[in-house]
Amino acid sequence: MGSIGQKKFLLPHQNSIPRILILCLFQTVLQYLLFYISMAHITGVKASILQGTSVLFSLLIACLIFRTEKLTSLKMTGCIIGFLGVIVVNFAGGGMNMEFTLLGEGFMILASLFSSFSAVFLKQFSRYENPVVLSGYQFLAGGAILTIIGLAFGGRLNGFTPASGALLLYMAFISAAAYSLWGILLKYNPVSRITVFMCTTEIFGVAFSALFLKETDALGWQTAAALVLVCAGIVMVNRKTASSSAESDS
Repeated sequence: MGSIGQKKFLLPHQNSIPRILILCLFQTVLQYLLFYISMAHITGVKASILQGTSVLFSLLIACLIFRTEKLTSLKMTGCIIGFLGVIVVNFAGGGMNMEFTLLGEGFMILASLFSSFSAVFLKQFSRYENPVVLSGYQFLAGGAILTIIGLAFGGRLNGFTPASGALLLYMAFISAAAYSLWGILLKYNPVSRITVFMCTTEIFGVAFSALFLKETDALGWQTAAALVLVCAGIVMVNRKTASSSAESDS
């Protein structure tokens, strides 16, 4: 997609290869590996809520570890309110309990943590390399590594048809396009300003389920309340204050 837009084949700079490998390790290999192992051990409701922790992780990593922006009470409150929206929209789904296992809840939290590190790395590395190049090649490298791991542990892909092959390519395109846009947004905006929009994922999921799958039961008071909380969180994180106006977006 990036090569078509620029009418030339995009290649990474030689000194960007270590950055691509770091991204592929955090975003594709570790995040996807832990995520799908976890999904085999916990409910979808729990997974959705625990994934929401990545918003808080991203803010804390950007502010306290990389120090690319300031941790303000307004940002923290906004992220927490947005996360509450994720909890509310899943509240009626059932499947919630107080159990905690390493392979289930533990791996999902770790997957969110690695994803958050990836977001901050992507912003940092975009200073030196086209984010589309970083996104594309990290997926290529990470996909190759995961394929090797899957084959080594006995995984096989059978029964491919033209329809299933086209669907696989379509899903790969969606992931690549979304992550490329994510990288472009992170390049020009603070991490907290962008990652808080991840709270809208569950809202869109419920809305699309109602629209395309006719699951209208999902459109209850929980969805409306969650939408209000998520929007309030986004507004708070993106609200300009005297200190945030002077803060650099680098």
